[in-house]
Amino acid sequence: MPIRYDAVLVRALASELTERLSGRRLEELHFDGESRRIRLVVTGSEELVWLLHPTEGHLLERPSRRERARRRTASRGVLTGARDLGSVTAGADERRLVFELGTDSLVVELHTNQWNALLLSDDTIRRVLWPRRAGGRPLFPNAPYVRPGTARQWAEDPPSAEEWSTWWDSCAGSSREDSLVREIAWSSRLNVEFLLAAGPTPGAVRDRLMMIHPGSAPQQTIAGTSSTSVGSVSWLLQRGSALQPYPLSLEEEGAEPSPSLLTAMKTSAEAAGIPGTGPEDEPSGPIGRTDAHGPDVAPVPDRRRPAEREEHDRLEEALRRRLARARKRTAALRRQLEEGDESGRLRESGQLLLARKQDVSRGADQVTLRGFDGHERTISLDPAVNAVRNAERYFDRARRRERAERELPARIEAARDKEIELSEALETLALSGVSDALWQKVGGRDSGLSTSSTRSGKPELARLPYRRLRSDGGLEIRVGRSARGNDDLTFRHSAPDDIWLHVRQAPGAHVILRWGNRDQNPPDSEIRAAALVAAEFSDARSSGLVPVDWTRRKYVRKPRKSSPGSVIPDRVRTVFVEPDPAHVRKMLEAGPDAS
Repeated sequence: MPIRYDAVLVRALASELTERLSGRRLEELHFDGESRRIRLVVTGSEELVWLLHPTEGHLLERPSRRERARRRTASRGVLTGARDLGSVTAGADERRLVFELGTDSLVVELHTNQWNALLLSDDTIRRVLWPRRAGGRPLFPNAPYVRPGTARQWAEDPPSAEEWSTWWDSCAGSSREDSLVREIAWSSRLNVEFLLAAGPTPGAVRDRLMMIHPGSAPQQTIAGTSSTSVGSVSWLLQRGSALQPYPLSLEEEGAEPSPSLLTAMKTSAEAAGIPGTGPEDEPSGPIGRTDAHGPDVAPVPDRRRPAEREEHDRLEEALRRRLARARKRTAALRRQLEEGDESGRLRESGQLLLARKQDVSRGADQVTLRGFDGHERTISLDPAVNAVRNAERYFDRARRRERAERELPARIEAARDKEIELSEALETLALSGVSDALWQKVGGRDSGLSTSSTRSGKPELARLPYRRLRSDGGLEIRVGRSARGNDDLTFRHSAPDDIWLHVRQAPGAHVILRWGNRDQNPPDSEIRAAALVAAEFSDARSSGLVPVDWTRRKYVRKPRKSSPGSVIPDRVRTVFVEPDPAHVRKMLEAGPDAS
């Protein structure tokens, strides 16, 4: 289980790193995009290695083997020359660390588990660990850096008793846990149980919020309630089979004290069996793989079954074909934009034909006329019509071209987004393997078959465009199998009053919770069960907390000429869930498709 970050942990980590690094210099900075790791070599023969792969998240401090490291990765350094290390800061209610490096800065973003690192100069991205588009923010070299903000309440100052009581009353009838995490700064899935354990009264919950809020005056009560017996500054919390570093014990039974967050990170990494945690260990696994700048390493043996390899290769080939087409489309659109004022030239041809119509012979397929600028121009004609009709056609073409020119920037941006989406899909395939969400990007598993037969020659049985699960409460849940399957499920295999769900701002399957009762909504437990399914069958399934939108199916519409799977929902509500693959598997096994 990876490390999970929230604003409280990031703020405490920034304070500890400032204390550790103050007055020292950064000698080297390296990005390894393949393994998602960054390495900071600092004076004092130490280095920090941050494992930003979605399955890790640990920040490890160890003695630097600098000369050996320089020989291996000198070409990968993203900074030239040593830099003074300033403070390490974290904004109010942010999961973002900023290392001050003189005129530059290193930003580490720790949102959900889509972790990333960027080197900035004057708010412009110089280098990025994982080039991508995140929530509409372009994270690419030479792009301006857009800082992610927070919309939650009371990020700077804690609420007054009156403000808190008003908010508490406003969320009556909804899930207090979801409302806290969604709307209140400094709360998270890591500490929300601690906040609510104070009791059902708003005053008791506010008192606990004051204990974790950095803007609260009596913040020392955090240590007073959590660590008076040991006086430690960090704790290891038990989360399933993993150890979660955190600056507070949250009064959890079994929480183990640790001298520092970095020490807690090391202990957590060792318990998880992550290589490279010991002082003499070389990091193995993905970070050991190098390109032409480093030594060869023994390849990792492929233990997949032949059928798994075949499916992986089919999907990779389909993704690469679509990526090549997306790149060609982007290039073609950019060429159109670079052609300049084509509509103006078309309009001028029409005006010239009207002005010189007496010089145009009927039946000619072209004519050469002196233009308004004094230069001769050759204009193509339709010999079946006269000069006036040819001019009208040029005006029609000019109007169409004007519309296209206005739309070109948006079309180029959409084509570029498609490139990014497919590039990220290939990366996800390499890191996580085959999934239904990846198959949806190429039209489903059957998209590559030219006939209705499989490779074995046996005819493939017709199947529904969705798979079926059964919730713990006995309701049927349907999940689209592909982009076209999503459309079929939503508009042909569901009732108007069924519940429709989809992960917010991430590719994924449409999910239908069979309900049909127009007078009341399903129980919250059923909504959450269907939301877990939507999270699992989406690209957000590896995130720590996933927002899932839901509404009645009758409020979902499909725009004309939109791509398969593209819809616009209305009257949307949102539920936040933590992905739970085991629970989803249980629902699959209980569903009608299990047999």
